[in-house]
Amino acid sequence: MNDPYLYEGSSILRNLLNIHDEKELDIAEAELSQANMMLLYEQGFNVFSTQGIKTIHKVLFEDVYDWAGEFRTINIQKREPLLAGISVWYSDAENIKKDLDSAWKALNKIKWRNLSREDFAAQIARIFPPLWQVHPFREGNTRTIVMLMTFFVEHYDYYFDKELLAASAGYVRNAFVMASLGQYSEFEHLDKILLDAICTEPIEYTDDLDQEESVPQGEKYQKYKTDYKPVAHEYRVDDEENKK
Repeated sequence: MNDPYLYEGSSILRNLLNIHDEKELDIAEAELSQANMMLLYEQGFNVFSTQGIKTIHKVLFEDVYDWAGEFRTINIQKREPLLAGISVWYSDAENIKKDLDSAWKALNKIKWRNLSREDFAAQIARIFPPLWQVHPFREGNTRTIVMLMTFFVEHYDYYFDKELLAASAGYVRNAFVMASLGQYSEFEHLDKILLDAICTEPIEYTDDLDQEESVPQGEKYQKYKTDYKPVAHEYRVDDEENKK
């Protein structure tokens, strides 16, 4: 079976823009999803459920993919440079809803308003990786979960430095990877950036976050910069399919 999400004989995702160049698609997808992200943020959002995840994904990517907001129908993997080319084990397509339900059940057990800021951040770092690890969509999972996390944090009356996470996208993805390794999971990386991002006071931004000397918080932005280079998700062929 070939990946039905790709143009035939290509590694490019089928898209509404009919773009067949990977770099061009990446740029268009980033620009359109960012614009939609800002619109959604202005509107506000408080649907913390499986349907909420689907809604966020649809809003972000409906200008690019006709399957925006729909769960993937195939199994996927992503060769992580951080793991020497090994992929995190994402949920099988048939288990997506069940695994999301389990993750939401764990989230809803926590009395979030009873936690200190530090404990709140620590719980976010442990509760959101299982939602991320499901990877319910063919593409756009990390952006969807980070957007959901932003709304969730602000729902509990904290300020969330979403610009810090946007400027540290590679670090954030790697932190989710390290927090999704079962018994070998490491949470310190996600703990660290979430403690910096979750604030009790409004966050002041400058025009140029890359200028470390321009603002007191500049150092905070610089320390999470990485040389991360995006790697595409792939169709995961399991052993049973190999035997066919």
